[in-house]
Amino acid sequence: MRLRRVLAPDEGYYHVISRIAGQQFLLNAKEKDVLTDLLFRTAEFSGVEVFTHVFMDNHFHLLLKVPRVQEVDDEELVRRMTVLYGNTKTERILNSWETWEKKGLNFKVLDAKAALRRRMYDLSQFCKTLKETYSMSYNRRNGHSGTIWGSRFKSQLLAPDYKTLMTVGAYIDLNPVRADIGDAPGAYRWSGAGMAKRGHTISRNGIRSLVAMAYKNESVDYEMAMKLYASAMDGFIEHPVADKSEEQEEVQSETVPRQQTFEVDDVEDRIEKGGKLSLYEMLRCKVRHFSHGLAIGPASFVYDVVSTLTSRKNTVRRCDCCDDIQLYTARWLRGDDKVSVPKQRAG
Repeated sequence: MRLRRVLAPDEGYYHVISRIAGQQFLLNAKEKDVLTDLLFRTAEFSGVEVFTHVFMDNHFHLLLKVPRVQEVDDEELVRRMTVLYGNTKTERILNSWETWEKKGLNFKVLDAKAALRRRMYDLSQFCKTLKETYSMSYNRRNGHSGTIWGSRFKSQLLAPDYKTLMTVGAYIDLNPVRADIGDAPGAYRWSGAGMAKRGHTISRNGIRSLVAMAYKNESVDYEMAMKLYASAMDGFIEHPVADKSEEQEEVQSETVPRQQTFEVDDVEDRIEKGGKLSLYEMLRCKVRHFSHGLAIGPASFVYDVVSTLTSRKNTVRRCDCCDDIQLYTARWLRGDDKVSVPKQRAG
């Protein structure tokens, strides 16, 4: 029996993960390019905003904002269809609608439009469109049949606060560093940070929106947003204090030094002894809190989410491997959370 997905009652923020069947490494450079293009086209069709993302060889991570449902008129509907389907398929659909109308089958046109609108502003429908459309594209280009995805996607509901959003975003963009395929997140081509560094407008807007939402500051520009985001990936998440003086900034920078590397053996030894990691170290380890939970955020947020769940027992736990942030996670009751350190050097 499938467990129901935890969704926000209105506007929601989500960490989404999906993996290739059998952990096959099917997403080579060409496939990542195709999937990246489809990601942004699907997002525009669905009305979903991509804050950041990363496509690895056998899985992907997305940080998404799903707005509340909005009205979409016929003109906007056709525009979004064209973005997702292209001109040829959209024209074919419009011709079918015109034929139905001439035959007096207006109800069929209305049903078709309603079905398209139901696919918008919905997390599950967004992921279904992305994964199914990519599967069809992959099969057509590679002589494959059936879905290439291993199972339905995982999603975590995120608290809309600066610690949660900045930490989860940094964790996503640091996937290539953890996998030892890049020294810095901005060096990896198929990620939000990497595409933003290369001047990709949508990715830059996504990171600016992420930081603006995290710090409740719509006036933040891209340059400042990227500076704050880079600090988060360095393990330093600034408190959103308005009008900090230069003296305050200098003191803060002196008291919270940025690390540049860490020793894997030292971290493993510390974990075995029940010690804590710095945020810099934690973001460079594989942490189950960020991939297996139902929700993540401050304790009050997570307990509010759990209070709405009635199916199956669940548990709330603090992300206790790091004292730099106070985040909690909710999970279906399945066992202990663990932190694992990649065997390769991760820093």
